[in-house]
Amino acid sequence: MSNQIVEDPDFIKLQFSQKWIDVGILTPENFDSIKQEYLKGEDASTEHYRWGAFKSFMQLGNSLSPQEFYALYEIGKNDPDYAMGRSIIFDIVEHLSCPEELIEMLTNDNDITLAKHALKYKSLRKTKET
Repeated sequence: MSNQIVEDPDFIKLQFSQKWIDVGILTPENFDSIKQEYLKGEDASTEHYRWGAFKSFMQLGNSLSPQEFYALYEIGKNDPDYAMGRSIIFDIVEHLSCPEELIEMLTNDNDITLAKHALKYKSLRKTKET
């Protein structure tokens, strides 16, 4: 099934990667819906479709493993749109189940804004624990 998505020319146009499928964000069903919306031509900003897919996935409320959080981090880090990719990372840092090791790693990121955001959430978690 994932081959069906990857071989679709709109998969490339929308700038998704295989990791979106591997994590479960992109499925044949939601890709078809995203593609139909994209083909209407009302919004040429492909990052909006990726962001929508990510947010829909997160709103499912599924329990995520540490490996899935790291995969989401990689998706954000490697997104072709820097601001959107960083938004993904900000979003996962705020998630209560985000692994502390990932947050700690991000506190040392070269992106000062991202590092400050991670530090803020690290501090908030410690405050809630005490």
